[in-house]
Parts: sequence; C-alpha cells; structure tokens
Amino acid sequence: MKNYFILSLLVVVFVMPFESLTAANANARLMFNDQTQEDVVILSYKAGVLTYKESEKDLNRKRVRAPKLESIYFIQPKIFIEAMALYNGRNYAEAKEKFTECEMAYKSIDTAPNNYSSLAGFYKMECSRRMFDLSSLSQEMEKFLKTGLTRESHIQQLEVNAFWEAVRLKEWDRLDRLAQAWRKRKVTGSQRAQIAYCHGVALENLSKKDPHKLSKALIAYNIVMSADFTASVELVIRATSNTLALYDSDEGVKQAIRFWKTEDENPNSTGYLRLMEANAVVKLYKQAGFDQILPLKANFVKFQKYAPSAE
Repeated sequence: MKNYFILSLLVVVFVMPFESLTAANANARLMFNDQTQEDVVILSYKAGVLTYKESEKDLNRKRVRAPKLESIYFIQPKIFIEAMALYNGRNYAEAKEKFTECEMAYKSIDTAPNNYSSLAGFYKMECSRRMFDLSSLSQEMEKFLKTGLTRESHIQQLEVNAFWEAVRLKEWDRLDRLAQAWRKRKVTGSQRAQIAYCHGVALENLSKKDPHKLSKALIAYNIVMSADFTASVELVIRATSNTLALYDSDEGVKQAIRFWKTEDENPNSTGYLRLMEANAVVKLYKQAGFDQILPLKANFVKFQKYAPSAE
C-alpha cells in the first residue's frame, strides 16, 4: 500500500515506488485544483512549469504551470531508498555514492520543492559531515542549490554547516563567537550536538593560550554526549575521545592518580574531581555500547579503575 504524505501547494512528498524510474525521469502524482489527479512521468520542472508525459512510452509532452496544481507527489526512487538504508546503517561512504548518483539522475527537477535531486544532495553532504570529511563538505556546500529544500531542519542544517567550515579553517575565535550567537536558537538535538562539538574543539584550542577555557571545552563536549546520545554516534565517540584526552593530559588528574588511596589523596581537588568525571565518562561509554563500535584506547580505559569510594 502506498504511503502518501500531503503537504501544501506544490510541496512534494514521499511515497513508496509503484513503478521503476528511469535515470532522468521521475514518476509522480499530480493533484489539480479541480480535484482531479493524474499519475505521470515528470521530465522537468523549471521556473514553475512542469513538463511531463502520461507514461514512459508516451511520445507526447504536456506542460502545466504551478497555479493549476494543488500539489505534487513524487514517487520515492529506488536508489534513494537504497541510499537512505545505507545512511541509516551508518555506511556513509557507500550511501554517499548512491546519493550522488540520485542527485545527478534527477537534476532536471532540482528546483521543485522536496525533489529527490536536492534531497540526495543534502544527504550527500550529511555523509561528508558524518565522516568528518570537511574539505568535501565545504566544496559540496558551494555547489548546492538549496531551492528544493522545504523542511526547516534541512534548511537550518545548511546554516549549522558554517560551524564545520570554521572548524575546517581553524577559526577558533570566530567559532566561539558563533556558538554564543546561536545559544538561544531553537535547533534539533543533532544540531545542538554539532554546535557543542565544534564549540568544544574551538575552546580546546583556545585553552592553549587561556587555560580557563578548558573547563568550558569539557562542558561543551558533555553537551554532545547528552544532546543527541544515540542519533549522533560519530560525534559522541569523537567528543568522548577528546574529553578523555584532556583528562589524560591534565596535571591535576595525573597528580590525583599518583595520590590515589594514599594519605595525600585530596577528594576536594580539581584533579580528583576530574578523575571522577573521567571514570564516569568511561562507564557511560561502555554501558551505552559505544565500545563495541570503537573501543577506547588503553590509556583511557585505565580511568575505569578509579571509582568513587562509595562504589
């Protein structure tokens, strides 16, 4: 049974495919203002004019302008379904290849709302981001035509990509200011995690000149580990690694380890408290199953044995 999701005038929605797609043409259902409908093969969508034919074998071409249409329902291409399955399975390299193929195949409709060329292009960039390939993400952002995107979260993600560009360029002061400016913006959990991660990277680098920023970097990474814990797996793993690396190099933590269970141990010291935080991070990482995705380094696993006295 086909699943249709109705949006407003000329908003394109996803439905499961009921016939195969060619490399350049898109199957769709047109809903006219007179309440009639027609299943067609769309050839192009340019300047609000839809060019289509009634079937794949039809030699006649028809055109209809936007005002005569109530809505368009694109049929979800098989290649897009395959790409999304790979994407959701975190197989981003292979998913990106299919998204790229889909983006090019439906280029003729890339100005239509929610068209599968634009959607594929968007998720192609998401693959680059999730693989931390910031050079490719930057190049793809420059070429991307955002006209076809209608979802608020998609459009806002393009804005959030400015944080990743700042990371790529190592513009730490600018990134810090950008994060402050976005503090009260309403964003998705994934976007909040991204902003926090990029801010954490900036603060970590700024702390080399201003040690007071180290605590802020740890707070930012902690936000990553709580904002979108299961959906942003790559970010959580990176944030955890960065956090534990900071604890591992912290002189106060090193001292707390040396004084562990001795008369010189000071549970009120900053180093001791950070050692307890490191222990909690390792426990959480393992309990959540992230260790099965990427095991922690040996020098991070050691924190597990420094448990609070109450345990």
